[in-house]
Amino acid sequence: MAAPTTAADTVQAIRRLFAKRQRVGNILTIGAVGADLALAGVSAAYESKGSQSGGGGGIIGGNRPLFELGFGGFALVYGVVAAPVMGVGIQQLIAYGPRREAKVVAAYEANHRLPSKIQHQLRKHLLKGNAAASGTTK
Repeated sequence: MAAPTTAADTVQAIRRLFAKRQRVGNILTIGAVGADLALAGVSAAYESKGSQSGGGGGIIGGNRPLFELGFGGFALVYGVVAAPVMGVGIQQLIAYGPRREAKVVAAYEANHRLPSKIQHQLRKHLLKGNAAASGTTK
């Protein structure tokens, strides 16, 4: 049988939840930006290599390219693709930021009530904390 949760357990679970969500937000945001810039760099390098050797995309009939996007153009195109991932990451950073964490912890310590969304998300974090404290894994 699991030990009953205390206020300290709940506060620790809140902190774990917010830390995890902030980490996910950072990974999604930085990962999307990094992938965008890396793909833009590779594509721009390939484009310039292709136009120097007479090949490449956007060619009509001769050796002149119809258009060249360059690094900025590719960054914009890939940025449109990466924008939803960046948006989710930024949303996680805003929704689970340090100010909101402090407000949730302060509200919980004052009246032992949590917002329903946080309460629902905390269930697995409380179970993890209880399992670690009792020495069992789930």
